[in-house]
Amino acid sequence: MLKNYILIAFRNLWRNKVFSFINIAGLALGIACSLLIMLWVTEEWSYDKFHQNGKHIYRIMAHLRWGEGFTTETSPNPLAKVLAEEVPEILYVARTNGNEEALFTLGEKSFKEKGIYASPELFKMFTFPVLQGNVETMLSSPTAIVISEHLAKKYFGNENPLGKAIRINNEQDYQVTAVMQDIPANSSMQFTFVLPYTVFEKKNDWLERWGNYSIYTYIQLRSNASPDLVEAKINKIIKEKRTGEKDELFLKAYTDIYLYSKYTDGKQDGGRIDYIRLFSVIAIFILLIACINFMNLSTARSARRAKEVGVRKVVGASRSFLISQFMGEAILTTLLSLLLALLMVHMLLPIFNSLVGKNIFLNYTNPSSLLILLATTLFTGLVAGSYPALFLSSLKPIHVLKGTLKINGGPVVFRKSLVVFQFVLSTLLIIGTLIVYQQMEYIQNKNLGFNRENVILFPLEGGLYEHFEPFRQELLQSPGIQSITTTGDNPMQIENSSGDLDWPGRPEKGASISVLQTGYDYIETMHIQLKEGRDFSREFGTDSSAYIINEAAARMMDMKDPLGKEISFWNGKGRIIGVMKDFHITSLHQEIKPLILVPALPHSWLAVVRTTPGKTAEALASLGKVTKKHSPGYPFVFHFLDETFENQYRSEMIVGKLANYFACITIIISCLGLFGLASFTAEQRTKEIGIRKVLGASIANLSLLLSKEFIKLVLLANSIAWPIAWYVSYRWLQNFAYQTAISPWIFIGAGGVALLIALFTVSFQSIKAALANPIRSLRNE
Repeated sequence: MLKNYILIAFRNLWRNKVFSFINIAGLALGIACSLLIMLWVTEEWSYDKFHQNGKHIYRIMAHLRWGEGFTTETSPNPLAKVLAEEVPEILYVARTNGNEEALFTLGEKSFKEKGIYASPELFKMFTFPVLQGNVETMLSSPTAIVISEHLAKKYFGNENPLGKAIRINNEQDYQVTAVMQDIPANSSMQFTFVLPYTVFEKKNDWLERWGNYSIYTYIQLRSNASPDLVEAKINKIIKEKRTGEKDELFLKAYTDIYLYSKYTDGKQDGGRIDYIRLFSVIAIFILLIACINFMNLSTARSARRAKEVGVRKVVGASRSFLISQFMGEAILTTLLSLLLALLMVHMLLPIFNSLVGKNIFLNYTNPSSLLILLATTLFTGLVAGSYPALFLSSLKPIHVLKGTLKINGGPVVFRKSLVVFQFVLSTLLIIGTLIVYQQMEYIQNKNLGFNRENVILFPLEGGLYEHFEPFRQELLQSPGIQSITTTGDNPMQIENSSGDLDWPGRPEKGASISVLQTGYDYIETMHIQLKEGRDFSREFGTDSSAYIINEAAARMMDMKDPLGKEISFWNGKGRIIGVMKDFHITSLHQEIKPLILVPALPHSWLAVVRTTPGKTAEALASLGKVTKKHSPGYPFVFHFLDETFENQYRSEMIVGKLANYFACITIIISCLGLFGLASFTAEQRTKEIGIRKVLGASIANLSLLLSKEFIKLVLLANSIAWPIAWYVSYRWLQNFAYQTAISPWIFIGAGGVALLIALFTVSFQSIKAALANPIRSLRNE
């Protein structure tokens, strides 16, 4: 019996080659897209899940009530020592500085590497296996360094690196005391070397201030400890140490850090989990649309299989056997589609990886990958085959064999509903794509308050600190260089803030202000507009204690005429010598914050160079030559400010591109569904078309007759999709403090595109039916 069913299934596939190809291709396209999305979702979901003690590890974070308040991932440095001594529920406490970039030199080899300062407990808490060396003692010496397996091979080849020396930043030799396994790609903490945290503490005496939130603190609780109890104890400690402040510390499960990273007004408000949810829904929708096509195309051919069903029922086949037969055919078609889908996935993965910035691959030996394939196949087969199986098995043999079979009522309404559902999703994706594109265009063209083009950033290293003035003078005389300044932070990522600002009439609540330490000529170099006053100048010795603020800071201090007013900040009491017009110091996700510029060359670590437009190559050549002269031994590493701008909106750009591709794919699959329904309708109305043609109906009239009901379906789909699309778009745009307006023309345009696509698809089948010879349809009458 099973062999007979399989043979019949293959015969039907082969007999109806065109419809079989459309069925298999539509399902394959839907499965391929869903597999790509699910592989990405699985990769995102796997972040930080590989740590053996992961369920007991937490990061200490804080809601700070400075000014408007904000949430930070960091905590005060002294907290770790107190926790280790006073909270017995904590098994380990580890601290890191976040990141560190250092120059590694060994013989002729000299490269920049990225690592961290960390306490030894890091390796006891986290599953970062140590391949060589003793975990207990490997960071006990101030000149010890732990390197990754990759760095060990890079610098020492096949030699044993333990005990060997590497010179760092051309300042000191560090002894390799251990080699750790390379950090997995699905780890939110990435580093290639580790230096002793005690060294970092000695270099930075400001770490001992309890009000300085700048260190990442991780704790591992004992298996029977209560996180809520530990959190309460931590807040009790911070209240004792920060008397009068309203800092609120809390524990964040380490396995949630990557996915749930966004906070608004002290409450968790999404993060990358939003994109996982979004694309998971899109994957399911695409798969459903592909299944709907299968249903429509299968029922469109139902008349040709009706007699087979009738004969089988007459000779004794039960409905359950017929259902199993048609379900088996659906699963067989799905298996063939899966093979084609896997071929598509392997062809598209390199492009997909390049787009999302990952290295995803389909591992057939991985149980989770096999489970995804099995679940996708069964889900698609069962959903796609369910309605055709139930519908065909329900046909009455007496109507089938008499030739009086009519298919209307519920089945027709159901199929039309499926087409409406398809075009609702298609229209949603079209509108979503247009909204994302419009917002990205708005961001690209919005005036940020400064000129980000032709700006190069590079670190001040080696002798550039001590010899900055001669270095600057030589650069200004080089080709392609317009101006140069220094800064303590990336001009588009000013994350340093302080509550230390004081001024006459300051409220007791206090206020937080963003801080940027700069050298001379910063405003000129960045092309920032001054509302009043002047920039820091070498001609005024008193400028060492002067300050420049933006308009937002003036509003915060309620100063209508701030120029010349005295305030107190890091450099002591000083006067405001300039007021800048507001400009964006972070992405457009956030409103412009109060900002203060502080003159402080020794604390600047970045050089900012504006090049002459059209002479970037000459400028880079000059920079490389002069930098090498004043900072020998250091490679010239630079990046453009435009790159920072692109990175700020990388997630949105990826979402926009993926939405664009998936919208196109959804439209293609939906068109296949329409083709199926149009084919079914034409087949059911063959004799009506013949009679109308004999009575003189034109091809145009007949085409309109068959097309108008599909126009109604698409218009209905638009009426459903538009309010949903508006709501979803509105919610997405709330992620930006500065956003484009939602234009009604986007909805009209999306509806028009959907309608034109539907008409183009249906018109082919309509014209084909209208051109058919009426003699063939009426010869039996």
